[in-house]
Amino acid sequence: MHLRTVLALVAAAGVLAVPVAGAKHANRAVVASAKGDVTWAIPLPNPFGVHVDNDLEFNAKKRADGSVSGWIHYIQTVEGESFEFSIDVTCLEIYDGNRAKLGGIITESNDETVPAGNYGWFSGFDLGKGKKGPRDRSSLLGFGDEAANEAFCASPNLPRFGPWDVKGDIKVKVASPHDDDD
Repeated sequence: MHLRTVLALVAAAGVLAVPVAGAKHANRAVVASAKGDVTWAIPLPNPFGVHVDNDLEFNAKKRADGSVSGWIHYIQTVEGESFEFSIDVTCLEIYDGNRAKLGGIITESNDETVPAGNYGWFSGFDLGKGKKGPRDRSSLLGFGDEAANEAFCASPNLPRFGPWDVKGDIKVKVASPHDDDD
């Protein structure tokens, strides 16, 4: 059984209202963003019974008109076999000012149990800068259909699988009304 088949998450509804920028093109202004390039391992012993290596890179923006754009690239290696996913972002929500929930449609996959056309999602935590501060964190990718993807992003609930400390950096930003990020 593949680890990814265990990771389907069910979430309740609830969305953070994001402030709208007052620029002359306010409907296209970026009101929230999340990006990162991180790796982490889940060594034994763990709930999955196998060592899991993860490599995650992403970049997503949400605009004042509600549109979302961006991408996620995820590689999970389990028992020497790597599974790679490319995802076009369809949802991005920010909670608590530093926690992003992203998800979208899988456009490329080498895993026959989770082919292109399915959805994938995760939660990333921006815990600040500096070597003395806490490390940023990420959940594993969950998989399912469009409804599950949208429910995950819309829910303020913490992820069920993780989060784990990561190596690298996650940046989560909610734009102020004076930012001009267009």
